[in-house]
Amino acid sequence: MTSSKPQWWSPWSAEASWQAQARKTAAALDKEAFLTWLDGAGVEAANLSYGEVWIRSAFVANWLLGDIGLALGDRAMLVYAPGPEFFVAFVACLRAGVLAVPNYPPDPAQLQRGLEKLDLVTTNCGAEVGLTDSIVNKLRVTTSIWHSWPGIRWYNTEGLGESDNDDDPSRALFHRLRRCFDLRLGEASSSRLCNLHEPSVRVLAVSWLPQFHDTGLMLTLLGPFCAGYHMVNFSPLSFLADPLMWMRAVSKYRALWTAAPDFGYQLCTKRAAGAYISDIDLSCVVILACGAGQRCVPSILREFAAYFAIHCKLQDDGNRSLFVPNYGLAEHVVATCAEAEGIITSRRRPDLASCGSEFQIDLRIVDAETRCVAPDGTPGELWLSSGSVALGYWGKPDLSSETFHARLEPDDGKVYLRTGDEAFIEDGRLFICGRIKDMIIIGGENYYSDDVEIAATEAMVDAVRSGCIAAFSVVGSDDDDEWLCIVLEVRDHAASDYGAGRFETRC
Repeated sequence: MTSSKPQWWSPWSAEASWQAQARKTAAALDKEAFLTWLDGAGVEAANLSYGEVWIRSAFVANWLLGDIGLALGDRAMLVYAPGPEFFVAFVACLRAGVLAVPNYPPDPAQLQRGLEKLDLVTTNCGAEVGLTDSIVNKLRVTTSIWHSWPGIRWYNTEGLGESDNDDDPSRALFHRLRRCFDLRLGEASSSRLCNLHEPSVRVLAVSWLPQFHDTGLMLTLLGPFCAGYHMVNFSPLSFLADPLMWMRAVSKYRALWTAAPDFGYQLCTKRAAGAYISDIDLSCVVILACGAGQRCVPSILREFAAYFAIHCKLQDDGNRSLFVPNYGLAEHVVATCAEAEGIITSRRRPDLASCGSEFQIDLRIVDAETRCVAPDGTPGELWLSSGSVALGYWGKPDLSSETFHARLEPDDGKVYLRTGDEAFIEDGRLFICGRIKDMIIIGGENYYSDDVEIAATEAMVDAVRSGCIAAFSVVGSDDDDEWLCIVLEVRDHAASDYGAGRFETRC
């Protein structure tokens, strides 16, 4: 089979570390745009160049180690509102050797609950400081009278290194870092990295994926910074308020690729019906990535492609290869594999889309009980072995040993990561069935929660809010009495038909 995998999925550098590659990229593209941030109206709110990210992160790293007094291996909570300040702080932690712990800012509408979760994470990771921006810091200061925030030292990093006062001692450090970077720039620019695009034709992508989530962080920030992409990002809250803002940004900036779980494409399709979309031109798109931690539903992707091919010049009606269903998980630093040939379904399970072939890692389908490799076509637990496997779970050595250091029977000398996902290989392609721990067993029959949720949503497609459904099992008073439960939220217009906005049904 001839491979046509997108270049962004393959390793782009022989460098052993992210920092080494990032330094080269930042030097080569110093003043070129890296991150353009859009506000809720789709207007540019901030722009960061490669040089600005690199110099400002160096400034913050020096500040963390010097003024704040952190040391190698110390932990820092990163609690930022969606925006570019988060990425500067995250890169600074990487460069300082401080372990960054990203976290969603607490929701003001449910502040006590959010602070309890934030405190739990802070306690578990042993963080000593909390880094934040002016928005979250104002929320913290204002609400500290009535609510207890984690008892660590909090610092607002917004604007660090941006002082206009040349007499400011901190500005002197910034100038020194700038001069050092200029020296490296002269050396690097003479032999521009061969895998970087010229500024006029550099890859540009649009994303609303959460920065604090593993996929959003790796796919739309850390990875693109190394690869020399120009990212146009905005908050997932802005996307939920106006899904078509995503497609309009792709059209406006002529993005070559974008990515989202399939529910993102589904929301766009639903919102586009009856909306004015003649101003959207998607003829520029060459890659529509989907999946990662979510299973791709072929019907959702094809419906999106068919609609936008007719109305917005998308060069794919669902039967071509713009879609790149993929699979990944945080324990494998997200990226694992991708299907570059488009939407290819399984013969035995037409509701499943292939998420990979011609694997660049050691991948096995294993019988979880015997730990033997399962025959081709037989479902089993997906095990992975590669240099991208994480070291383990923080503070949980027993669970880490079981999950990250599994061995086959008979032992092949390799150590594997147990993903917890059930999958099978068909014609050399990987198909993910669902999470093993989420499997529902009733009357001796196995049901994947994803399958139940999809079936229930399709049965009430006009009533169920997209993504607002969960299927699980509960045990009744008799230990042998197990029930299938579905909890979902219905749309406002359909609530009266079902008697309530939320309801539970048992089967």
